[in-house]
Amino acid sequence: MSAALEIRLFDAEPAAGDGADVSVILPADFALRSGERLSKPELRLRLFGPDGAPAIVVSGGISAGREVADAGASKGWWRDIVGPGGAIDTLSARIIGFDFLPNPGETARTITTNDQARALGCALAAIGAPHLKAFVGASYGGMLALAFAEAFPDRVEKLCVISAADRPHAASTALRGVQRRIVEFAIRAGDPKAGLSLARQLAMTTYRTPEEFDARFPHRPGARAGDPYAVCDYLIAKGDAYQMAPERYVTLSDSIDRHRIDPARIEAEALFIAVSEDRLVPAADTARLARSAPRARYAEISSLYGHDAFLKEAASIGPLIKTFIEER
Repeated sequence: MSAALEIRLFDAEPAAGDGADVSVILPADFALRSGERLSKPELRLRLFGPDGAPAIVVSGGISAGREVADAGASKGWWRDIVGPGGAIDTLSARIIGFDFLPNPGETARTITTNDQARALGCALAAIGAPHLKAFVGASYGGMLALAFAEAFPDRVEKLCVISAADRPHAASTALRGVQRRIVEFAIRAGDPKAGLSLARQLAMTTYRTPEEFDARFPHRPGARAGDPYAVCDYLIAKGDAYQMAPERYVTLSDSIDRHRIDPARIEAEALFIAVSEDRLVPAADTARLARSAPRARYAEISSLYGHDAFLKEAASIGPLIKTFIEER
């Protein structure tokens, strides 16, 4: 299948070590679990580190993409973990980041984590990385790591999954369902940008702990009812600045809630990292997953940042990842 795939360099190749962007056109017969066909059947990846070195895929939340490490003027979303000499070292491994489906302008709406994993499997084979030393995923990226390991048990040695489980928690699905309905209502009302901002604001309240919000924002009521509070100003600014097509947001949010894997089918050696205060992926769910997977170990950290700990707690999470990846 990979021999028939088209590979394109879609940006000028950066300086050595900075990362190179490539685009892989998926096979014509690639079908989604829903039965839909992609109108934009393309997967974009960014490659860091020496060609031919052991390959490691890195993936994060739905707002993340292929920019996992710094590349020229582009700042990596996980630069505290991925980079030269980092816990995931771009000097000694071929680090691969990728953009999630759907692509801009895509007409297919229902995309599962299994769909993402199969598309990635095609792309990795096409670029000459059919076997992974490790797949490191956090949040939605952790779900994709699990889906990949389930779909391709012979293609990944190690799995490092942070703040993700084999299925979503019902309370988290409820919150995301409200977010999706806000966006869909706004699309029907003719103001999708406002709907996306509101949905993002609601989502932001779930990423951190109540204690972190309380410590950061003073309680100073406005002059009149309806005036924003300091925490509301913060959420409004974050929501208004959020960049994603509303339809894509709905698809990726829904993809989280369609996620299901069978832990017994995860054959790779696995490290599952949970955060005690995570409100979206309870530590108990990740611990249950670790007990069910055949070759798994479990680590739990405490953080005021809750679900966002993978972005904020490099000092705690980085050594766990590094030790696990480098163990023989």
